[in-house]
Amino acid sequence: MVKSPQRSQEKQVTHREHFFSVLEGEKPDNMPFFPDITDWYTSHRTPEGEPRQYGPAEFIPDDDPFHRQPGTLPERFADFTLFDFYRQFDWGFPVHIGNWYDVEYTGGIEKLTGVAGRVRTITLHTPRGDLVKKDMLAADGTWATREHFIKTLEDLDIMATVVEHTRFIPRYDRVKAIMDALGGQGLGDSVIWRSPFGKLIHEYMGFAQVVYALTDAPSAVGDFLVLQEERDLELIHLAAESPERIVIISDHADENLIAPPYYERFCIPFYRKACDILHRAGKFVSTHLDGNFRGFFPLLGQTGFDLLDGCTPAPMFNYEVEQLADALPEGMKAYCGVPSTLFARKLPTEELLSFAGRIIRSFRGRGIINIGDILPPDGDIEQVIALGEYVRSTWETPS
Repeated sequence: MVKSPQRSQEKQVTHREHFFSVLEGEKPDNMPFFPDITDWYTSHRTPEGEPRQYGPAEFIPDDDPFHRQPGTLPERFADFTLFDFYRQFDWGFPVHIGNWYDVEYTGGIEKLTGVAGRVRTITLHTPRGDLVKKDMLAADGTWATREHFIKTLEDLDIMATVVEHTRFIPRYDRVKAIMDALGGQGLGDSVIWRSPFGKLIHEYMGFAQVVYALTDAPSAVGDFLVLQEERDLELIHLAAESPERIVIISDHADENLIAPPYYERFCIPFYRKACDILHRAGKFVSTHLDGNFRGFFPLLGQTGFDLLDGCTPAPMFNYEVEQLADALPEGMKAYCGVPSTLFARKLPTEELLSFAGRIIRSFRGRGIINIGDILPPDGDIEQVIALGEYVRSTWETPS
């Protein structure tokens, strides 16, 4: 539990209430602390060379056998579940709920997944031909794309057939189960994986192929984006009915991958439509921006978003804490993190706390502090604990 000085000192305010007080514009005198240590935890529970079972900010129930794998956690945490860290050290628990819906295909389309050695192959089998994506297992147990589904413009037509025959089945029961497990300790967001243009860049074609296609066949790309948007807005309408209050659109947009002119032309119109639907349903809308995005600063007011997620300032990316705080449009809030690389450099803890002080002074109740963006496997958990204590005890403008 945390105390908010803007409320009665007799009342204990939950982390969930503290978080939403920021989104609702109350500007509490201290910032909520919502670190994501899932990658750090899962890396220390996963045997070397094996794939990770869970991704960043994914909820791992306390009764999951995963917690009983010996791993390499520091001795005093050997019996901890992931949730135990948040309970023990009184942190807010952020969760991305990516499994809040299932996908099914009609029209004779099948999705097949196979793993051979360190290569995972995903095949979309259709009456018009097959699309194949290949991922490589990285040394840290995560999957990295080696080959995208779409290699030619003919493949774009096949993917259009897949999109036409994709259906979504909401599983709000999964959202409710996570909300019940978290209680007041944290909150989840319903994940919309990417915008239509983000899917082309990240999932379907890759950056270079998209740039060529926009030059060689702009009409074909435009027609595909219209179709994909129609399907994605169906999912947005389903997210509007989710029991949780936040929906996140995760383009992981970075100006080196989606240049500001592309962001403005192809992403923002979709964001606006999605935000209009979700705002009418009383939802807050978030977007994940965990890279170089200073070039997006002049565009932030056009997006319709309520919350920027994953923001990580210099020295990791191309803006300072103060620049981000100054760039936030009226009403927009942001997660802002002490850069995760600082937790892996054996720096004096005071340097990390000083960085957190800059965030607190700059945002003045308009943000949530965390580790930018996630604690890496070689990060120092003791410094995270110290950071949480510092944030909890710091009010308004620390010296």
